[in-house]
Amino acid sequence: MSTKRKNLADGVSTTVETIDRLRQVLSDFKQAIVKLAKLTEGGEPGVSALGNLNAPLRRRTVTEAMEEFEVARHQMRVALFALCLEEGASTSEIGRALGISRQLASRLALEIEEAGS
Repeated sequence: MSTKRKNLADGVSTTVETIDRLRQVLSDFKQAIVKLAKLTEGGEPGVSALGNLNAPLRRRTVTEAMEEFEVARHQMRVALFALCLEEGASTSEIGRALGISRQLASRLALEIEEAGS
């Protein structure tokens, strides 16, 4: 297996792991906001209800999980782009296949070129 194929396989694996983590974090967040709604509907003040749910930690956890996913997704996209370039595809072809703009495709190609230098 070529290095670029291995990088893509690793990127996919990492992305799948971050998707699983994000799914769990979002599920926990969903439960918390449903509880928040019930507490406030029951007459509890909003600030008090937020305090009971540890809102700052929940917000930070959701933000971090989304950021981890975005980093993993980007790394996987770069690995896929690099593999396609190695196989002879043009930047435009890869961009169309990914459904991204020419500008983003050019930035990814430049990122790969700079990493290889």
